[in-house]
Amino acid sequence: MNDIVTTHQQIARDTTTIHYWLAGPVGRPLLVFTHGGMMDHHMFDAQLAAVASEYRVLLWDVRGHGQSQPLGIDGVLSLRTIVDDLLAIVDQLGYQRACFIGQSFGANITQELAFLHPERVSALVIIGAYCITAKAPPALEQRRAQIGLNDVPAENLKQFLANTVAVRPEVKAYVLEACAPPETWSALRRSIPTFFHEEASYRISVPFLLTRGDQDALTDVAQQAPLWAQREPNCRYIVIPDAGHNANQDNPEFFNRELLAFLHDFVE
Repeated sequence: MNDIVTTHQQIARDTTTIHYWLAGPVGRPLLVFTHGGMMDHHMFDAQLAAVASEYRVLLWDVRGHGQSQPLGIDGVLSLRTIVDDLLAIVDQLGYQRACFIGQSFGANITQELAFLHPERVSALVIIGAYCITAKAPPALEQRRAQIGLNDVPAENLKQFLANTVAVRPEVKAYVLEACAPPETWSALRRSIPTFFHEEASYRISVPFLLTRGDQDALTDVAQQAPLWAQREPNCRYIVIPDAGHNANQDNPEFFNRELLAFLHDFVE
């Protein structure tokens, strides 16, 4: 992770050992980064280099991803179970509140955490994700089928994901290296429809940075994002140029400027 010093720790959760990494000055506000589906904590390496001089940073591998194996929980990716995993880490560190930053599947986790435990959230940052407290996009399953998300053979999975979520060759190479096991892919496919629970009157009550890549292959994300931003009174909405679904990786310079500007305004 460049020249940033990190400490590697772990916590036992049922049959799974969750691995996490800490960096940055103790006593500063905590930033918690949660990676996207099939990725790992290294998807935020470029962000770590940008923020760890000013903030305490927590990176982790969600169960079934990276070093946090096995998936456990009978092969079911329950957002609430994963939220409990994350809060167990934050509690172990002694923090009551944090700024939670999530990409795609990781953003679903952070949204669920903010919905269930708003008192634990000082600010929220979302990268390339659907709003899980709105009605599920009616074309979601059609779009998933259209781009092949529901029918990818295991032997083609890594290359398919790399081509779908990334624009830059080096980000595609990262995806090929990081890609989680097929068991996790199967669990994600089954679980995604269960993530949505429409809450007509719910609004995010903390400062909220919503971002997406201008070339995101998941076009429903792009279509929903401005509508979501209009619904949220505390939202700052930014489109990341020259970036796909993993926008923080495809254009880290632009993303990091916007992230730091947001943090300096709201997380001090």
